[in-house]
Amino acid sequence: MKWILKRALVLIWMISFLFAVTATQLLSAEKTASKTKEVQKASRHLVVMYFHNTFRCPTCHKIEELSNYAIHRNFEDQLKSGKLVWRVINVDEPENKHFIKDYQLYSKHLIVSEVKGGKEVRWKDLKKIWTKVGNDEKFENYVKTEIADWLKG
Repeated sequence: MKWILKRALVLIWMISFLFAVTATQLLSAEKTASKTKEVQKASRHLVVMYFHNTFRCPTCHKIEELSNYAIHRNFEDQLKSGKLVWRVINVDEPENKHFIKDYQLYSKHLIVSEVKGGKEVRWKDLKKIWTKVGNDEKFENYVKTEIADWLKG
């Protein structure tokens, strides 16, 4: 009987510990997200968005994969600091339909957007992704160069 009681107490302690760790991690994540939002509203940052539909061909998936790779490989510090934000957006979802008109989307697109003081001030469609998707190195260099130029201002 004592053995069962000890096991139950250990289990309760473990659950309490895990809950405390998870709660701490959540609070830390909330603080980081809040700071990132503050930085984004108060200063200049870039948002890079890959727009797609629900139906996607292998090439469309490849464009997302290569874009994600190029951005995370070359701009890790900017992503962490909030100077660069990476988003993948399905324009078939009702809340995202406005992007079709906002950026004149007609297919899958990679858009770079500059935001100052919480407002978009300019944007560019990286149209050459379609001609470079067959060569991973050329694709990465194109995306890296375009974003690096925009980060310079």
